[in-house]
Formats: sequence, C-alpha cells, structure tokens
Amino acid sequence: MQVNTQGDKLLQRLIIHAVFPAVVIFMVLLALPYWEPKSHLPVLVAFTLLTIICSFAPFRTPDATLTLNNAVILSGLLLWGEWVAVWSCLLEVIILGFLFRSSVARTMANAGQMLSTVWIVGWVHTCLQALHVPWAISDLLLILAYWLVNTLLCAILIAFYSGVLWTTAVKNMLTRGSATYIMLLIIGGMGARLVDHYGVLALIPLVAAFVIISIVLRQYYESIHKLAQKMDEIKSFNHKFLTAMAASIDARDHYTSGHSQRVAHWGREIARAIGLSEEKAAEVYFGGILHDIGKIGIEDQILNKRGKLTPEEYDKIKQHTVIGYDIILQAGMFHELLPAIRSHHERIDGKGYPDGLAGEEIPLMARILAISDAFDAMVADRPYRKGLPVEEALQEISRGAGTQFDAELAYHFIRIIRELPRDELETIIRQNAQPQRHLQEVAR
Repeated sequence: MQVNTQGDKLLQRLIIHAVFPAVVIFMVLLALPYWEPKSHLPVLVAFTLLTIICSFAPFRTPDATLTLNNAVILSGLLLWGEWVAVWSCLLEVIILGFLFRSSVARTMANAGQMLSTVWIVGWVHTCLQALHVPWAISDLLLILAYWLVNTLLCAILIAFYSGVLWTTAVKNMLTRGSATYIMLLIIGGMGARLVDHYGVLALIPLVAAFVIISIVLRQYYESIHKLAQKMDEIKSFNHKFLTAMAASIDARDHYTSGHSQRVAHWGREIARAIGLSEEKAAEVYFGGILHDIGKIGIEDQILNKRGKLTPEEYDKIKQHTVIGYDIILQAGMFHELLPAIRSHHERIDGKGYPDGLAGEEIPLMARILAISDAFDAMVADRPYRKGLPVEEALQEISRGAGTQFDAELAYHFIRIIRELPRDELETIIRQNAQPQRHLQEVAR
C-alpha cells in the first residue's frame, strides 16, 4: 500500500487545519444575513434532528457503511436553499462532535468538508436555476455533483487520518458503495420534490418504501456477506493446501528446501513490478508454489542424486512439467496455475521444454517464474557445488535476456534484486522466505 509523502501530508494538514476551519467561519458569516429565526427555526430543528438520527442509523453494504444524513441535507438544500442546509450541517457536526467527544480540530475539519460540499452544490443549484434547466435534469446533476464533491473532499480527511494516498482514498470511495450512496441521494431528492408538491404527508409512502428497501437490501447484503465469508474460508483452505503440497514436494528433494516458496516470492515481486493486479500477482505466487508438483512422479534416486545426471536421467527430470500439468488437469482445480506448471522451463528462443514454445507463445506467468526459478537454482547451495554469488547469478540472468528469458521481465527482476537491502536478500535466499507470512499477505 502506498502512503503519503511529507509533501502530501503538509498539503493535507494545511487544508484540514486551515482551509476547512476558514470555510466554516466564512460560511457562518455569509449565512448570518439569511438567518430568520421565526421562519427557519422549526425547519432547522427538524432537519438537524433528522440528520443526527440518520447518522445513528447506518446503511451497510458489502464494501461501505453509509448513512442517510447526506440525503437529508440535499433535500433541505432543494427545499429551502443552501443556508438552511449550512446551518443544519453545522449544528449536526457540532452535536455529533460533542457526543463522540471529537477534538475541536477534527470537528472543524468535518464541518469545513460538509459546508464546502453544501456551498459548491448550492452554487451549482443557483446556476442551474438561472439557466432554467428542467427540474428533473437539475436534480440529477445536483445529485451527481453532491456525490462527487463530497467524495473528493472526504477523501482528504481519510487520506490524512489513515496515511494513504489521496488518490487511493478517492479510488476506494468511488468503487465502494457509490451506487448505494447515489441511490440514497436520489431518495433525498425524491423526498424533497414530494414535499414540495404534496406537503409533509407525502413523506409517509416514501419512508415506507425506504424501510422496505432497507430491509430487503440488508437481507441481500447479509447473504452476500455470508457467501463472501464462505469463499474466504475456501480460499484460505486452498492456500494452506497449496503450501502443504509445496512443502511435500520440497521434502522429497533434500537439497531444495523452501525452493517453491522462494520461486513464488520472487515471481510475485516481478508481477507487482510490471503492474499486474494483486489478484494476478497472487496467481503467479501460487503458480510458483506448485510449479514443481510434477516431481512427485520422479524417482527419489534421480531427484536426490549427488552427481551429474545422465542424459536419460535428465530426460526423466524434464518430464516433471508434463506430470505436474496432468495431475492438476485431472484434479479439476487450480486450472489458472497450469501455465506455470507446464511451461516454466520454456525459453524465449524456443529451445526450452516440453513444447518448444517461443516468445509470447509462452504464458506470462511461466515467463515470470522461469526467471525466479533459475535465479533460486543458481544461488542455492547444492551437494555438488556452492551457490553462485548474487551478482554472478544476475549476470547470468542478464546474459540470458532475450534468449532464455523475457528481456523486459529480466530487467525488472535484476532491478528488484539490486534495490533490495543486502541483509533482507540474504535472509530470503538462505531461508524459506517465510511462506506463511507471504500467504497472509496474499489473503489480505
């Protein structure tokens, strides 16, 4: 996960501790001339109470927890203008800050963010009215404006207090719960129009519909949550099963303990370096875990031979790619890992085995693992030779770029190794790369 730089932190601190509080003071001063206690007080009290009540009735989705308070604020803006919305927002934040014992700085930041949203959306509302935009289109544009502005400004608070990049916070907010959030704003807009045309009693069927929708969606999301839990349990079992299989493979070859985990680790690092998603990087990782599963079908005397293999023995060793492929194919599971198992000994120049594939005919996962497999084989100690120094192994990778290995992937791998602290690199090479830790990283 990428985190904020010092520059990001400084800018966010300036916005949160200076700009947002300044917005609060500025908006209050602007709103004072529009304050009419006799006409606005009942409305203000009602809307403030509604927003507070909604804050204590969260609407949970699989990806986010939302409340209706923004829908209430939007409806207040549509019915009575931005200044009623400003005062209800301000009172809501102050009361909630007191109830939750928030610091003055955080309360001011929350108030500034909400008032900024209301002011910007209120300005858009004024412009749309001046342009005589039909109310249906105007409401839709206001809903989208409220959602977008509120998301962008909330992301500043989230980025500052959680330490993630602002762009990451924005991406998470846009992809998690946005559809439900927009639906809630639409409900707020519908409520405003119904009250405007038919009076307060029009809220009764709307509230009833919302309650029904809430119950149905809550049951739906709970069922999705339970299904997701089951899927996580299955995924966790698969991960443990794959790791156990890798351990059993390595146990048969006394001189390559931890090889599969190290190959998997370096493979995932390459996948991340070239910009693959975490899901694809995880597939590469588990492809590395199982890449040598076919060694189960190789005789122990060949697998653990101390001396040089005869041509016949080497031919048998090469069969582990096909044996492993057939095992997984017949098992009917982990089919996404088949390229890693069958093709990790293919070469870019077409001189590899078992199929003599060349260039991009070789699946990307196999091209990645060919490099991490070769590197670990070179630097690991064997009974008949000492492991190569890291720099010498990297030179071999570099010499093989474009013939044995994918040149671009080789470049990324060499960069990864050279940028890694020497003590951390040696720990991974000489030990088992702590597979359980890496397993937990993938699960997250």
